[in-house]
This record gives sequence, structure tokens and C-alpha cells, in this order.
Amino acid sequence: MRLKVTGVVAAGLLVGGGGAVLAQSGTAQNSRIAQDQGGLVVAPLEVDRPATAGATNSLTVENRSKEALSIEVKARPWTQSSSTGDVAPNRRSSLAGVRVDGGTFSLAPGQSRDVNVVLTGAPAGGSLYGALEVVGLPTDVATRKGVVLGYRVVSAIRLNPAAPKPGVSAGAIKPGKGTATLPVKNTGNTLDAVAIRAEVKDSRGTRNLSATIKILPGKTINFPLGTKLQKGSATAKITLRQKSKTVLTSTKKFKVK
Repeated sequence: MRLKVTGVVAAGLLVGGGGAVLAQSGTAQNSRIAQDQGGLVVAPLEVDRPATAGATNSLTVENRSKEALSIEVKARPWTQSSSTGDVAPNRRSSLAGVRVDGGTFSLAPGQSRDVNVVLTGAPAGGSLYGALEVVGLPTDVATRKGVVLGYRVVSAIRLNPAAPKPGVSAGAIKPGKGTATLPVKNTGNTLDAVAIRAEVKDSRGTRNLSATIKILPGKTINFPLGTKLQKGSATAKITLRQKSKTVLTSTKKFKVK
């Protein structure tokens, strides 16, 4: 398990609103592909700096396609799947505390423009993690018929704490029919990976499970303890490590349904 951006690819197509189809990119490699093939290019592809009020990053948005594009640049909060750990931008919301100056404009082919991303205040938890979403659609998309090609670039905003406070906790095991999951929560303010190890024992024997995952601050991931567990009593010996240190060891009893 890892912190992974979902729905962001270089060569795939995603049907967007208004009949538009968005070609997407979300990594430095994909950005280079976009530059080679034409399209929408954003550089640098991420904001990564200390979370200081007023901190500003400048990004360049360039239109390398063959037609004029209407551009929207938005800062979005992440959503994170509790089962897989995958993250995706929440397109229905804006990232609180982050302002994008001049985020709506048009670019002719070959034109570029600089956009500033500003942290308006110190985050309550000391850190802030989200996504920067840049969408480019043809300026006449509203009058076109059929499917129209557009572009979407998603990158990371990482505003890191001046005083890092790693933290992780494990909740009560949630048993199901032949299954069980362990809720693991990031109680700190960093994105330091959590290494999870579980020794699960039921009437059929012992299974060793492990994963390393990045969990957003305040979020919880349900770590699977098995999908074919024997009905009845079981135990799980849990070990959580962060920054190469063991932060929790616990033996939990539970009943499989």
C-alpha cells in the first residue's frame, strides 16, 4: 500500500464535463511525454516547501497544443481511500488556506503564463497536503459538437511542518465474514510512511502480513488482516513502525464472523 494518485495517466483519456475528453498527466515523466507530444505543460510539477504563512510558489503553464485553450488552475484537497490508500483530488472542493492568483485565463498556442500558489495562513496542524489541478479546454468547447479533447495535469502540494510530529495509532479490529481489518490512523502532521506488520492466528494457523503506506494526517486506512479467516476466535500481533522506530506493539483478540 502506498500514497498513489489515482486517475492520472499520460496516454489515457477520461471523459470530463461538457462532453470534453481530458488527456491527463501527473508525474515528471508524464510531463516530458506531454512536452514531446504537445498539449498542456506545467512546470515545476509540484509545490514542496515549509508551511509558512505567505509562502509563494510560481508555476508556469504553457500551451503546446495547436489551438487556444481556456485554463483553470485550482488547489484541491485530497480524498484518500480507506481500503487502498490511493488518493485523488476532490474536484468538488477547494484546498482551504491556499490561494491561486490569476488561476483562470486563456492561452494561444505557444503561449505561457506564470501562476502563483500562496499559503494564506499557517495550517492549524502545522502542515497541509493537497493537489494542484490544471485543466485546459479549447476556448470554443461550448459550441463544439461531439467529443472534444482537453488536458488535465494533477500534481502535489506538500506544505511540510516546521515542527514535524509523526504519530500513528491502531484502532479496534473490525471483523467480518471470513475477514478482518485493522484501522490505522495518522495522528501526526507528517507524511512519514507507516510500516505495518501483523501476525494473525486463527484455528487454521498463522499468517504474516505487512505493508508500508503513507497516510494523510488525520486519515485512517483499514489494513486487511485476511480474507479467508476461520470463523471463531483469532488473535493479531500488531507492530507499527515510523521513521525506523517501533511506535506501537499490541496483541488484539477478535472473533471472525
